[in-house]
Amino acid sequence: MMSHKYMLTDKSPINQFLLNLYFFLYFSKPVVKHIEEFIKGAVCKGYKGTVKDIVDLSLANCHRTTYGKFLSEGVWKEELAWKSLRKYQIDLIYNNPSTKEPILVIYDDTIAEKTKPSSQAKNPIQQADFNYSHLDRKKVWSHQLFTTTLSCGNMVVPYCIQRYDKNVKSKPQMLIDVVNELPTTEKKVYGLSDSWFPSVKVINAHLAKGYHLISALKTNRIIYPQGIRIQIQQFAQHIRKEDCHLVTVKKSKYWVYRYEGKLNGIDNAVVLLCYAENQFKADKALHAFICTDTELDSQTILEYYSRRWPIEIFFRQTKGNLGLNGYQVRTTKAIDRLLLLIALTYTYCVTRENTNNSFSKGINICRNNNKKEQVQMIYDCAKNDVPVETVFKILKVA
Repeated sequence: MMSHKYMLTDKSPINQFLLNLYFFLYFSKPVVKHIEEFIKGAVCKGYKGTVKDIVDLSLANCHRTTYGKFLSEGVWKEELAWKSLRKYQIDLIYNNPSTKEPILVIYDDTIAEKTKPSSQAKNPIQQADFNYSHLDRKKVWSHQLFTTTLSCGNMVVPYCIQRYDKNVKSKPQMLIDVVNELPTTEKKVYGLSDSWFPSVKVINAHLAKGYHLISALKTNRIIYPQGIRIQIQQFAQHIRKEDCHLVTVKKSKYWVYRYEGKLNGIDNAVVLLCYAENQFKADKALHAFICTDTELDSQTILEYYSRRWPIEIFFRQTKGNLGLNGYQVRTTKAIDRLLLLIALTYTYCVTRENTNNSFSKGINICRNNNKKEQVQMIYDCAKNDVPVETVFKILKVA
């Protein structure tokens, strides 16, 4: 147990973070120790998402098969960890006294690409399927992950990362379930989504919670200007430039036509028909957005919608640094637990001191802390006359 004694102390920042999440009330010490090891290993340079990486980079005093069984067969309830993490995140975002900006609940999905196994594979990754990759512009063998992040000011935290299984629940229903469990608040809260999600049920779920939805909208949706039933794309053919106003969002300019009124199943909402400044009426240049808060002006609606971008950054950061695209565990239980641990590690990084809520700064601070702990461990071993061969074993260079 030498590596545990010297590398993961009860006073380590990771340990204190898990203490703040009350993990020690929910889980045994061995389970908490393995969670610590994941965070410690995942923030290291060179981590690619494998169990072997976690064991080697965290200097865990166990074999990779032991850690693999912790993920796939270990007796612990990841639902309790999610519950505690989300409570912690809600306090960070909803009770943030440093900003009066609205709370943004951002929804999107991504894929975690996998290697298609041969027909002779004994243990293929469970529930992988062919999903469309916007990056590759084709279907690839992968898991589809529905994700929700919470944002206020410059803080972004992952509230949920869930495998999408079309045989269990639709993505709009997954979104509605997330909204239903979020708290009510006197602050302004806006859900932000792409054009796949703004169904009547999704909109009503937000309104029932006291939230508003701002979403991209497919241009075949029906609106009723002056009571006439017409698709957005057909109505756009009758718009003149003098009917629009020029709006600047993040240094880009757009011609915007504002419609306020009825949609199918929706009594009243704002719909913005937008063209880039130099593409007015150009083929396939029309973009439409819906906002249920009719008090917002058009520029604010588009500015809020542009704040969906942090969830794309989150996908890049977790795939590039925390193994979201590289995991090799095969059972759905292990995958779901890994998604929890990724969300936990990301939250740990952005909440470090002096990071200004930046994941990039946070992970660099964590990496520096790891180096300091290794130096401190070597120093303590030397002071206590620990044989150098033991130090080599701890550092896994024997």
